[in-house]
Amino acid sequence: MIVYAVDVGTTNIKVALFDERLRRLALAQAPVTYSRGGARVEFDPQRLFDLIVELMQGCSDQYGDTARHNAVIALTGQAESLVLRNAAGALVRPGISWLDARATAEAMELAEEFGSAQAFAITGEPEASATWPAAKLRWLARHDPDAIDQARAILMVKDDIIFRLTGVKAGEVTTRGFTYFYDVHGQRYWQEMLDFCAVRIETLPVIVDAGQDVGPVVAEVLDRLPAAASYRVNTGALDHFCAMVGTGSYAYGIVSESAGTVLSLSMLARSWTFDPARRVSFHAGLRPGEILLFTGADSGGVVLDWFRNTALGSMRYEELEDLLQSRRPTDAPIFLPYLTGVNPPDYSTSAKGAFLGIELRHDQVDLAHAVEEGLAHLLRRNIEYLAPDGDVTEIVSTGGGAASPYWSQLKADVCGVQVLVPREQEATCRGAAALALVEHGALGGLSDAALLNQPEVVTYRPLKTGATAARYQLFETYLARLYPSTN
Repeated sequence: MIVYAVDVGTTNIKVALFDERLRRLALAQAPVTYSRGGARVEFDPQRLFDLIVELMQGCSDQYGDTARHNAVIALTGQAESLVLRNAAGALVRPGISWLDARATAEAMELAEEFGSAQAFAITGEPEASATWPAAKLRWLARHDPDAIDQARAILMVKDDIIFRLTGVKAGEVTTRGFTYFYDVHGQRYWQEMLDFCAVRIETLPVIVDAGQDVGPVVAEVLDRLPAAASYRVNTGALDHFCAMVGTGSYAYGIVSESAGTVLSLSMLARSWTFDPARRVSFHAGLRPGEILLFTGADSGGVVLDWFRNTALGSMRYEELEDLLQSRRPTDAPIFLPYLTGVNPPDYSTSAKGAFLGIELRHDQVDLAHAVEEGLAHLLRRNIEYLAPDGDVTEIVSTGGGAASPYWSQLKADVCGVQVLVPREQEATCRGAAALALVEHGALGGLSDAALLNQPEVVTYRPLKTGATAARYQLFETYLARLYPSTN
């Protein structure tokens, strides 16, 4: 058996081909294109599907021996982007990306109608947002009611690909919590929210488990795919959660960090009960009864990119790494990295970026250290909020920022736990493939994935010093004095 793991990312689509032993046989990727105008961000679902088929063919061409294998297509990627289809299965309108911000006013209406506290308890999302499909559908009901009237299938982007491949309207459970109309505890759609958004429940996909087989590929699509003995489709899971499987971090006590443009953290909860005071997003896990905690700070790697481009003349990452390794500043300014968004765990609407304690002796290297350390401080604050009992034993870090040994060591020192960086660039696809192999009996369970063809892992062990603790204390003091928490 072979698995085509399809990662429907925001920036790129990736398809990785794996065998039953989780050996990656081929990889192909291409950028996603959008139509933009003001707050509008739309995409062509047909073009997206065609691109996936092209990339699958590219993987087949690389491997060159797919015809004799039974094949599974396992899906992962983003959640919130919307696709509407009519009774004939045709598109009602262009797809709406999760990046689309037209529904800001509608998100405020959702918060006013239901209250953020009640909606949080039901949906697992601490705040209403224009990102969520609920807000977008409320916007459509007001500005494009014909689209809602015509729709017989209201799908998120991964649902739509499942529908195109199999003809089945299936919505995988780990992505449902990102709709703002799913009851996580009740494991059903939230009818009152659907009514408010003018959505008929029969237009929504049936909710199915993560990693579930949803059937064979329909004949009209089968002819377009690379040669194989047979094809079936697997629901996979959300990209962040697949990455946990792909890196062996789907286990208690491990925080999975995606060190990309946005700082995203995922963790399998142990003995979890809902606490309205802890504004941490919670979602259905990969196995029945499990809860996954998820949080993300907009002020992630984008802040380092800002500093690199504005203060360092777009210096290459490798050059910045060499400078920091050669100098290793010990008395840099403190940096508050709140340059964008309303960041957890404080959710302060007034917080801004700030360098504090700058002196004439400080230079660009000191400031670069301060920026990376400030982001490490933000990481620690979120980990302590995610796991207040302190039962985190390690951080598994992926994404572009994980490529920096200097930054990874800083994170280990600041957080006081070891940081593991797997040398696996396609952890998300690997995790999706593992889910499919478990479903089809080639693997006994998710933990077996960590034993097969493990990528090399670099471990950064914390160097606990009084100076590191004092700098974190100073960071917290500055933050509290300048921008008191609204949490």
